[in-house]
Amino acid sequence: MNDERGTSLKLRLDRAWGLLTRAEMRMATGKYQTAMDDLTRALNPRIQADRQAALAILKPNARTLERGLRLHAESVIFDGYGFSPRAALDGDAYADAVNRGASGAELKDLREEMSMTRYVFDPIEQREYRDAWRSSGVTCILQNAGEEGQDPLRLMKRLARYTYVTDMMTPFLSKAVTPDDIVKAKADGKHCLYMTGNGVPLTQDWVSVEDELRYIRVFFQLGVRMMHLTYNRRNMIGDGCAEPGNAGLSDFGKSAVKEMNRLGIIPDCAHSGWQTSFEAAKASTKPVVASHSCAADLHRHIRGKPDKVLKAIAETGGLLGVACIPSFLGNPGNIHAFLNHIDHVIKTTNINHVGIGTDNTQE
Repeated sequence: MNDERGTSLKLRLDRAWGLLTRAEMRMATGKYQTAMDDLTRALNPRIQADRQAALAILKPNARTLERGLRLHAESVIFDGYGFSPRAALDGDAYADAVNRGASGAELKDLREEMSMTRYVFDPIEQREYRDAWRSSGVTCILQNAGEEGQDPLRLMKRLARYTYVTDMMTPFLSKAVTPDDIVKAKADGKHCLYMTGNGVPLTQDWVSVEDELRYIRVFFQLGVRMMHLTYNRRNMIGDGCAEPGNAGLSDFGKSAVKEMNRLGIIPDCAHSGWQTSFEAAKASTKPVVASHSCAADLHRHIRGKPDKVLKAIAETGGLLGVACIPSFLGNPGNIHAFLNHIDHVIKTTNINHVGIGTDNTQE
């Protein structure tokens, strides 16, 4: 991962966190004990049930569990791709919109607006939102802040919503734009979002390559630090993971990767086809990631990456984030399967090239 000065995100986090721990470790015991307690106290019923289900599968002894909680509390915990906790819809307001004849597009927009921002002003939703952050122990989420596609206006809506959230909920939650911002949030006992877009913004005017790519810089200036090269289908950059042709990265796609490298935006091939992912890694001079994926050689799935691609990503200094989607992981699709995918990536590359990108699961 890169910031605009080209230094890897992991390296800068390691350096900054190392300086912090050397300077403050002797004073940190009480703070970390509080952080450990936060992981287990006053959990809402759903979180408590999920935690108990995981413990029933893993069966850790008391010493192992305590060590894991302490490690979690002391570390900068980074979800490599996902969503911050969502709010419930306002049923009355939504029903009113339906009764007034709102279109399908308007209702979809209203659902996103409510679920992504309602906790800013609703005290009950905000309490649950803060509790979810506390009990997760997560410092930073690489936040899906751009709906799938390439239209700049389409991509801008979620970015606007999450910018509004971080503007309104500072200092509890802030927008991070450099790795140092993440380290500071951890040191302060706060949380932050690192913004990513589910597409490279293109005007589709095709005046010139440079003109077509000009909005990448605009979105960088708005705080976006990672972009999907493709979604599931083919675009002008390359083939998505659902394209049977598996055609790879286009010449234009190579120009897009080069511009992202120049600015310090991480190319994300999570939804890209295997050949596109491989060629993007080979074309990039900076780390490439598959932010929420799985090991395809462990369980064959179009959203996974085979070992050849895992190795190419690792050669860039990037990583694969294992997602929490049961269908990606294979039977039984539980935490054991999840850990097996992490283990496979480590054995194929090494421990520096695997992360967690939870993505989003809904019942």
